[in-house]
Amino acid sequence: MNTGKSNVRLVLVLTIVTLSLGNPGTRGGDWPTFRGDYRRSGVAGQALKLPLHEAWVHKAAHPPRPAWPELPATVDVWHRIQGLAPTTIYDRAFHVAVADGRLFFGSSAEDAVGCLDAATGQVRWSFLTEGPVRLAPTVAEGRVYAGCDDGYLYCLDAATGALRWKHRPAPEDRRLPGNERMISLFPIRCGIAVSDGMVYCCAGLFPEHGVSLCALDAVSGKEVWKQPIDVSPQGYLLASADRLFVPTGRTAPSVYERADGKAVGSLPGSGVDGRGGGSFAVLLDETVAHSSGEAGGLSFSRPGSKEKIMFTAGQRMLAQGSMAYIYGRDRLLALDFLEYFELCRLQNKKDKTAAEQQRLAELRGAGQAFVKWEVACPATYEIVLAGETIFAGGDSRVAAFNAADGRMLWNAVVWGRAYGLAVAGDALYVSTDKGLIYCFQNTADPDRVPLPTEALVPGSPYADDPSQTRHRQVAELAVQRAGDRQGYCLVLGAGSGRLAYEIARRSQFQVIALESDPAQAEADRRLLSRAGLYGTRISIHQAPLDKLPYPPYFANLIVADESAVGGKLPLCAAELFRVLRPCGGTLVVAQLPAGLDAAALQSWGQDGIAGWKTEALTGGGGAVGTAVRGPLPGTGEWSHFYADNGNSACSGDNLPPGPVDIQWFGRPGPRRMPDRHDKNVGPLYKDGRLFVSGDNYVMALDAYNGTVLWERDVPDSIRLGAFKHSGSMAANDDRLYLAAGSECRALDARTGQQKLAVTVPPAADGRSNEWGYVACEGDLLLGSVCRSGAAFRIQDLDTETLIWRDFMPVVCSDALFARDRHSGQERWSYTPAAGVIINPTIAVGGGRVYFVESTNPRSRDYADGRVKLDVLLGQGAKLLALDVRTGKPVWEREAPFAALQHIIFLSYAKETVVVTGSKNVLVEGKGRVRYDLHAFEAASGASLWQNTQTPIPDHILQGGHGEQVQHPAIVGETIYNTGFAVHLRTGAPSEGWKWQKSGHCGTLTASAQCAFSRYAQPRMFDLKTGDYTVLSQTTRPGCWVNILPVGGLILIPESTAGCICGYPLQTSVAFVPRQ
Repeated sequence: MNTGKSNVRLVLVLTIVTLSLGNPGTRGGDWPTFRGDYRRSGVAGQALKLPLHEAWVHKAAHPPRPAWPELPATVDVWHRIQGLAPTTIYDRAFHVAVADGRLFFGSSAEDAVGCLDAATGQVRWSFLTEGPVRLAPTVAEGRVYAGCDDGYLYCLDAATGALRWKHRPAPEDRRLPGNERMISLFPIRCGIAVSDGMVYCCAGLFPEHGVSLCALDAVSGKEVWKQPIDVSPQGYLLASADRLFVPTGRTAPSVYERADGKAVGSLPGSGVDGRGGGSFAVLLDETVAHSSGEAGGLSFSRPGSKEKIMFTAGQRMLAQGSMAYIYGRDRLLALDFLEYFELCRLQNKKDKTAAEQQRLAELRGAGQAFVKWEVACPATYEIVLAGETIFAGGDSRVAAFNAADGRMLWNAVVWGRAYGLAVAGDALYVSTDKGLIYCFQNTADPDRVPLPTEALVPGSPYADDPSQTRHRQVAELAVQRAGDRQGYCLVLGAGSGRLAYEIARRSQFQVIALESDPAQAEADRRLLSRAGLYGTRISIHQAPLDKLPYPPYFANLIVADESAVGGKLPLCAAELFRVLRPCGGTLVVAQLPAGLDAAALQSWGQDGIAGWKTEALTGGGGAVGTAVRGPLPGTGEWSHFYADNGNSACSGDNLPPGPVDIQWFGRPGPRRMPDRHDKNVGPLYKDGRLFVSGDNYVMALDAYNGTVLWERDVPDSIRLGAFKHSGSMAANDDRLYLAAGSECRALDARTGQQKLAVTVPPAADGRSNEWGYVACEGDLLLGSVCRSGAAFRIQDLDTETLIWRDFMPVVCSDALFARDRHSGQERWSYTPAAGVIINPTIAVGGGRVYFVESTNPRSRDYADGRVKLDVLLGQGAKLLALDVRTGKPVWEREAPFAALQHIIFLSYAKETVVVTGSKNVLVEGKGRVRYDLHAFEAASGASLWQNTQTPIPDHILQGGHGEQVQHPAIVGETIYNTGFAVHLRTGAPSEGWKWQKSGHCGTLTASAQCAFSRYAQPRMFDLKTGDYTVLSQTTRPGCWVNILPVGGLILIPESTAGCICGYPLQTSVAFVPRQ
């Protein structure tokens, strides 16, 4: 065995120590929690006799709905790491616990804890919750404990499923759209541990909003202690005699005292910041083995000393005695840990005695003997040990291997990926991502057929009576009046659940029915669950009706059940309006038949609901009140790459600086996004919709609740290094325009359907061209003609070199043109006489289109249209303005920009054209970056001012994080850029806040009162005072335009694909000012 640095099996890191690998395993033939015990060992207390046969199969009505269904990026280009491994896959299957002849599991789809007869697979009972149950329950002393995304820890009677008690660790009931479900702001996503009469759990994902670790009395549920913790718990809690170990998603586990929950510290992780980890962890006496991030592998660490012992290229492991069994990268191997640790310890010791030198030589001579065996084991997601047999779950299969020599002893076919394995009694239980739970036994009948899916009520669960007719009519009326049929519908007062059911039938809404009566809520859940709708389409929440636990603006449609059947008006009109979505959210209060008149309805809503209108209904009587909410006052949009077609990078949104709350989080994840270092085209926002461009892919989301409205593949649409090119998307009221290869496609903003495809004009010599610049101005679609290959599309180090280093080329166009945006008909075209148009300088404003044009004929000699600034600007260039309606020249002047070396941008605001660019200078013998600014009258081209800015402090433009290519933001009368702020019309320094750029990439975005930037976390700055708010401790933004202050929100769609730094979550997230 090669013990050098090139060893592909085991890579040594830091100091190696000897440890005992003793393991208690499970006892009494039960499997009472995930992986059998609170060390998560995966070792059973008994052996299974082979061969095994399929005894029964339970098929759930709906498969799991994982919190993080998207995989990480396929590659980290910068660190040359291929095949990034997912680290938060703890809920891909219905993991089970088995005790006293019963099998327990949680459902992330049906919002339930289920119990089956472990011997027959028959359903014993089901307990319904108010959110997804993502992790396996824990069983102790006849009680079942399960944490839920609704924020509660439930204690149930193991025999009957009756509720013993429930406890919410969070101080209040606050909910939000999270991972495409309405869940608690404080979900319980860390597996429960029970020991010595105490229950331990964690609640929350976002430390800045409150995360807690608590201990409860296992019998009464009374809180014994609770500690705030500064991590994001995800995975299964581990417990030793005196410590608790909390997995934290994508980061390394944290350690706490079991006696009082006080923090001990975090284990060392992996990656460039030493914080990378994952949700998988195993406790080996006082050593923890845990996932070490998307780069793959397992880290072994000592909690006491916080030292990293070893790193291995595995993904799952077991240990018993001196042997460890490790699965990783399609191989399963057995390793003598104790001997190998001794080797590593001696290799790392600086001063060795003669005896130690001799012992080291002996161990090195042993070589390959440390690895006792190694066999192929493709695509395995879990391994467990029963006696001398290792069971491995993989793609559509489960197999058994001899622990002594690695021989395959048995295998069987399953449907789906076998993420979950458990051994209890004389059976192997296998859980797959298709929602199946298999039982395999040696004594089973090999010809036994699977059990049917639990019986569901065909059709409606309600009688077709007059009440149902009224609910059907109200649902039809509400859905017809709703502007959209996607997103969230809030039914105030669930009643019998009839109205929620009828709305779900007629739409794609996730229906949230809020009911104040606990008994009625439970009855509704039961009925809707039997119909197969509970959790997947309809949720019943129990809470007071006058103070809603939901965030503002989330509901696309609001209806009231009590008014529909009983004529009782909702309690608070203003509270309903608070949660109604801007930009088209619809509130409908109807009563059928007559029971309310229009005057009563008008009086109820006129003071608290803007745009409230009522009318009497004909043909049966009754009345209906409706309000369709418009945009929030003072909100802004981001319709082009830099906010507007003038490239101001300012939305104009009037959102205030200060504390924020999370509005929603979830998709998109990193899988379909380009690598973060490649600086893809940024997102857009228009009329309540967020548009995100990915890797030859585009999607639209509801900006107020995160609902994915549509998504589609668009070949050749990826545009990397977009700041050296131009934006490839533009949004207006009804369409999204997206450049893809030689075309610009017009997609319906609501549906994503293609309405038009406009082709860029071919070159005079017949060669193919690409569509470059994209912008909308009134009924015009503006575009430019780029040469084939101009856009950066390949995600590799060559592209990143062109993006990040000094003196790199920018993309240019051979012509600029305008088309009718509805028909595609040509309106005008402009072609330079001698040179090319520099794409990052194209902007629109005041009825004109502006750009810098090189007059150097050599600028046309580059086949791909990528040209360096010295060629473009050093030998002749001019600044031009064309009439945007006709394309005719308005003015032109010499462009005095020859000193610029790295980048050039042009922006328009308030009848002022601003050209910004960068260059290198020497200051006291040290290299520095300087920005030149030039301002011109937009109407005439007359020069207003020119200066070179010295940032404050001077050193902040040092470094290798894109300091030389920063784009300015223009807010009102001020231009902001790195380390300086100047007046738009005079160039004089502006007193007050100046952007102190962090040591991280990214550029500035702004609103009317705030600026936003990427530091170690996303930050919001008060433009008046410079005070900042850290928006999130758990996520980070991307490397270019990624933080949009729009629509009264702050939107940060996922843009960190390929990043393996230690951030617990890799998700899109939206924030709203705290109310």
